[in-house]
Amino acid sequence: MAEAVLFTLTNDILKLAGSNIFSKIQLARGARDDLNRLKYTVKTIQTMLLDAEKKQWNSEQVKLWLMRLKDVLYDAQDLLDDVATEDLRRKVAPGNKMSKAVRLFFSKSNQLAQPYKVAKRIHEIRKKLDWIAKDRDFRLEEHRIEATVAIVRRRTTDSFVRKEEIIGRQSDEREIIKSLLDSSSEESVSIVSIVGMGGLGKTTLARLAYNDDKVRNYFELKMWVCVSDVFDRDFLIKEILKSAREDIDKKREGELPELLRKVLDGKKYLLVLDDLWNEDRGKWSELQSLLMDGSLGSKILVTTRNQSVLEAIGTKSGIFDLKVLPKDKSWDLFKKTVLGDGKEPLNQKLEEIGQDIVKKCAGVPLAIKTIGNLLYAKREKEWLYFKDREFSKIDTLNPEIMEVLKISYDHLQPGLKHCFAYCALFPKDYVFDKETMIQLWMAQGFIESLDENEELEEIGDDYVSDLLRGSFLEVEEVNPYTGKVEMFKMHDLMHDLALKVAGNECKMVNLNKGSLNEDTRHASFALQPFSSLQEVTSLLEAANLRTFVSLEERSYVEKFSPNKCHQIFSKFRHCRMLKLNYENFCIPSSLGSQLKQLRFLEICENNSIKSLPDSIADLLNLQTLKISRCEELKALPKDLRKLINLRHLGINNCESLGSLSCLSELSSLRTLSLRSLNALDFDPLQQSSTTRPFFPSLESLILASCRKVKGWWRRRQVRRRQVMIAYQKHQSNNSRLFFPKLRFVDIKDYPSLNFVPPFPQVEYLEIDNITMLEQQFLANPNHPSAPFSKLKHLHLRYGSLEPILETLLRLANNLESMRLYNCNLKGLFHGMQHLSSLQELDIRSCEGLNLVCQEDEQGIQWQFLTKLRGLKIANYNDWEALPEWIRHATNLQSLEISYCRKLRSLPEWIKNFSLLEEPVIYDCPRFNR
Repeated sequence: MAEAVLFTLTNDILKLAGSNIFSKIQLARGARDDLNRLKYTVKTIQTMLLDAEKKQWNSEQVKLWLMRLKDVLYDAQDLLDDVATEDLRRKVAPGNKMSKAVRLFFSKSNQLAQPYKVAKRIHEIRKKLDWIAKDRDFRLEEHRIEATVAIVRRRTTDSFVRKEEIIGRQSDEREIIKSLLDSSSEESVSIVSIVGMGGLGKTTLARLAYNDDKVRNYFELKMWVCVSDVFDRDFLIKEILKSAREDIDKKREGELPELLRKVLDGKKYLLVLDDLWNEDRGKWSELQSLLMDGSLGSKILVTTRNQSVLEAIGTKSGIFDLKVLPKDKSWDLFKKTVLGDGKEPLNQKLEEIGQDIVKKCAGVPLAIKTIGNLLYAKREKEWLYFKDREFSKIDTLNPEIMEVLKISYDHLQPGLKHCFAYCALFPKDYVFDKETMIQLWMAQGFIESLDENEELEEIGDDYVSDLLRGSFLEVEEVNPYTGKVEMFKMHDLMHDLALKVAGNECKMVNLNKGSLNEDTRHASFALQPFSSLQEVTSLLEAANLRTFVSLEERSYVEKFSPNKCHQIFSKFRHCRMLKLNYENFCIPSSLGSQLKQLRFLEICENNSIKSLPDSIADLLNLQTLKISRCEELKALPKDLRKLINLRHLGINNCESLGSLSCLSELSSLRTLSLRSLNALDFDPLQQSSTTRPFFPSLESLILASCRKVKGWWRRRQVRRRQVMIAYQKHQSNNSRLFFPKLRFVDIKDYPSLNFVPPFPQVEYLEIDNITMLEQQFLANPNHPSAPFSKLKHLHLRYGSLEPILETLLRLANNLESMRLYNCNLKGLFHGMQHLSSLQELDIRSCEGLNLVCQEDEQGIQWQFLTKLRGLKIANYNDWEALPEWIRHATNLQSLEISYCRKLRSLPEWIKNFSLLEEPVIYDCPRFNR
């Protein structure tokens, strides 16, 4: 990882040192020459990093040289970053005239930036770099910077559809499904096990079986829990109940075992315990005793690497010992991966090279896919180089899978290496939220833009896609409507690889076994309940942390005085990312002056704080601010508009928060999430000045459960239609649009919200009160102001849709998905001819909806739905047969019908749908299969 770290550092140093900041200030004599020489030395070192990265694994001398270099580059980055921060402070200071800024920069009160001190530190760092560059008894080859820095951009569409393409496991899949459906066991609950080494595809097979239609229809209840290497009965009970969709937030822990018994009692259930490592028979018995009340035919499906686990759980039958793929199937998988969707066969030379490579992957699917992805779209010359130079180091008879994966890691671009290794901060089987991880990578400077017009979040999204394509990450959850990956995981072997390449740079610390040293820059902490924070801070003495993450949902620590908190925070002065989940831990008033380099701040589960210090508004580098579950928090800092780099703001479950600073003028804000702020009694989005743009950069807006909020402005006792007309008048007199970039809108449980203003760029709109939307049409029925032409995904709940449906569908003629839940609606037939782009339609519990229209028996309106791929219909008790109009949706691929009590059968013409998979029909008691 050293090379990846150093590339990030050298790029950032060159960017900072080459900026116009230093041209604006008067450096001390000689400092500008030192700065220029520093840039030259950094550029020279950068050309040697790629070769040093490869040689460090076999040379302690090279590894030590890289460590020394890294320390000095971190010092250089910190210094230049501090100077850049002072320049930011000048920009946001009132009356920021240049002469005043220069005086402020070099004032005695600014100890950091006095010209002599800055010059002295630049000189010291430059001398150290010169010495390190020369002080080596080994040769390093130079490489062009462009060859090592540029990220290969392989853009894909947003619809990342993840359907596992399994080769060589079809018979295993059939046998596992057969065992799950077998009811011949004398025990009401029996165990089926999949055992095998890492990388063989145990979890993938379990997922295939879990999602099989026959399995889905056979079991009344299905649950999936990832166990991993820590077997904790109470934790597993919670996870099983969550998977069963039980609300346990208000339950005491002692009540949960009995609740689990009740949930399972008399039900035929399937429980998957993925990645089980426990070998303690006693621990298993404690959990098993709660799982035995299911009805006959219930199954527990276990995946494990260890045969001893099977002995602990006492299973002797239903064991599937997964083997490596045979030679022919290994080759088929490799070809499928390396050719992608291409139909052209490999030429004879490539086939010979490929066969040798596959042989060394030893039949392990993960290794085959990883190497196949690496060689995708490469030329014969590159295949040959890879085989002769990289794979020649691996013994054919005793292959080390980790070495195979390490080769693939070596071929990642530096930015991707850094992002991958950073994942080692989190435990095995951790489910990563994609947006949060991109924000963390941004905070550390891992994501770099070569095009100033391209947003860092978009580049980060490409990084995730590249790591997914290379099998370094695995898709965990995809948005069913947008097709975008939202959550991902790491395979255990890939997590082992991340730990290996991260070394001491990234460490997970458990106070019982773990320590930090001066090489550690990123640390996560798994504290036990009621841990002493003093134990944690004692570990920080030797570290220069840039990441501090608390992994636990909530940790109880002793209460510290403000002075003590100030001392603790002084140890975080180089932090770019800080996440605190500590009850009773105060936030010092000096936070903003102590952590000037902070980019990501998250404070949660802290009921002791009632306000946050105003100095948070001085965190001028801050990109992400998240505050959640701080139930006593009543006020935020007053002047958040000073946070000119803030891009993401989330405030959730702070039930006492009664006021917010004006947010609309945060010029860089891209995402805003406000949830469960039930004490908030006025508009959080209020604009303080009509001369400034209203959320100029905002792209995503989520508002949920802020029940006292009355409207978008501080208006009282005003009719909704009058508010809308006033809004339109304001727009006509104002050259700047409100929400000019907003694409994603989700508003739930805002019963007093008057209306929603038009969003000119919206692509995803979800609202649970149609009345809000109605005002746009009623204010000006002939020319409604809602520009829905870019809308792709529309989800509506609750309210009467009848008055506006036809106009809405005419305006939203580019819709790709539409969900209608609990809407008052008579029919869908007027306006459907406009939805020629519709791909997904989901209709549930719409009172009074007649899906069989006498006026349109032939389904003329539906003939335009040529792109409809998925149809879901639920809760129609009078429905006995499918309406005739469905026969026009000949490209239908999935059909799901539920809770239709009178539905008896499917029509014969449904067999003509050549693309349709097996229809999913459940909770239809009269349906005859």
